Amino acid sequence: MKLVRRIPFQMFILNLFASIVCIAGIVVMRYNLNEITYNYKNNIEYSIADRLNMSDLSRMMSRHYMVVSWHALEQSPEAMLLCEEEAAGLKEDIIGKMDEMNEHMTGDEKEQLFHTVYSNAISYFSNVERVFEMSREGNNETAKYYITSYLAGFINQITEDIDIMDGYIAEEMRVTTDRMEHSIMVARLCERICMVCICVTMAVCIVLCVSITSRLEKYKNLLEEENERKARSLVEHNNRMLAIQENTILGMANLIESRDQDTGQHVKRTSSYVKLLARAARQADYYADVLTDDYVELLTRAAPMHDIGKIVVSDVILQKPGKLTKEEFDTIKEHTTAGGRIVVEVLSGIEEKEYVDIAVQIAEGHHEKWDGSGYPKGLKGEDIPISARIMAVADVFDALISKRCYKEAIPMETAFHIIEESAGSHFDPELARLFVSIREEIMAVAQE
Repeated sequence: MKLVRRIPFQMFILNLFASIVCIAGIVVMRYNLNEITYNYKNNIEYSIADRLNMSDLSRMMSRHYMVVSWHALEQSPEAMLLCEEEAAGLKEDIIGKMDEMNEHMTGDEKEQLFHTVYSNAISYFSNVERVFEMSREGNNETAKYYITSYLAGFINQITEDIDIMDGYIAEEMRVTTDRMEHSIMVARLCERICMVCICVTMAVCIVLCVSITSRLEKYKNLLEEENERKARSLVEHNNRMLAIQENTILGMANLIESRDQDTGQHVKRTSSYVKLLARAARQADYYADVLTDDYVELLTRAAPMHDIGKIVVSDVILQKPGKLTKEEFDTIKEHTTAGGRIVVEVLSGIEEKEYVDIAVQIAEGHHEKWDGSGYPKGLKGEDIPISARIMAVADVFDALISKRCYKEAIPMETAFHIIEESAGSHFDPELARLFVSIREEIMAVAQE
């Protein structure tokens, strides 16, 4: 009591004020610490789980669509039955995944969009049953039309809606992160105030503040490490998804090539030729500003899609051993425009836009000729996209050295001679020259 009386009134007020401020600061810091550790952890975990679920749903829908497409191409009842069994399993998994996701879909816009996805998925599965019936009854062409015209539309709409929902969740994660940063900022401000007051008044408060600061930094580091780990997990998952998509696209291209009695090596070889020729062009400073590493990678990935339009051409025409009639050749020509349309319908919303654009260019333009005598648009010279010009050289060369139902293979030296002779008429003269200049690398690929 005597000690208290000896304290000047002003110091008493200062100590009282400092104590109140320190206690208030500690309370605020503890509150923000608890808010960070609880809300941020829960929100991020739920958000990442939802994004992974949506990624899985998109992958399974794409896989289901591919299985339905294979069903329409199969001829034997046994193969059709296997496709139907796989499709049924995927359907069950998709419905189960959507039921699981439904529990976490809160918020008017996100919930409404999810119900739209659910409704479109049910409509899609109903149409799939019709496609299976058509295929079993032998109406393969009608089934293919339904696949490319109706089912592709449902898949694209579902994928687009899933991307929008993913955007909503990404925005929620951003808001949560902003709140975390704000909470940390408030906690740090309170820390500074407490430290100033403690330095003037009570040494014991320094210990408390340092302790709380240490805990705060510890929890902050733990949260950052956890966020980093889950972000890496999401990136790895997305990379796996991209690999699955690429394998699916390559499988589709091989399946279509097999209708022309090709083992699928044509797809592999032409992709390698395209990569070698594009790199040679860049080294020769020909379209070097376009043929960047990223562009060449996308072009190489898109090369297998150049004949995707042959899905609309009858097997009778593709496998005809003799010369085609004018009407049959006109039908063959349609595979270019059909290929561009199918690429847009199937890949839009699944792959990045630049990849889709390149795939459309090579599907539509790989039969265009430098002198303007090609098809379908009769483009001439540099009006033909560089991607289509590169694809044209690779495609023709491999066709020349390969045995087909309507011709025998020719020697590689003869094929190189034809490429040289066709420079300036069929092919871009600079690309034809570069292709012949790397003949050893081309021959190594052809002989694998």
